[in-house]
Amino acid sequence: MHSGFESPFSRIHLLYHANINAITPEEIQPEINSHGYHLSPQQVKQELDHLTSEGYLINKGSQYDITLRGKDELRSVQQHLEELYQEIVKNK
Repeated sequence: MHSGFESPFSRIHLLYHANINAITPEEIQPEINSHGYHLSPQQVKQELDHLTSEGYLINKGSQYDITLRGKDELRSVQQHLEELYQEIVKNK
């Protein structure tokens, strides 16, 4: 995936996992990269810190957990992705 598209997808993926359980950069980096991303541990930490500064995550020591704002954003993204999937994938 081109790097210009990778960042938004990886951010969504990080929100998704934080919604399931609190995450740490070290634990989530291999999971994220198993989906084809190419993020270093430092890049994962930077993305988590950006999501925190935007109010989507909260940093609890070494763990990042989703906020109510993050949950709302994730639901919105999921709706948009469903529409996009229907249009792009289902209608090939």
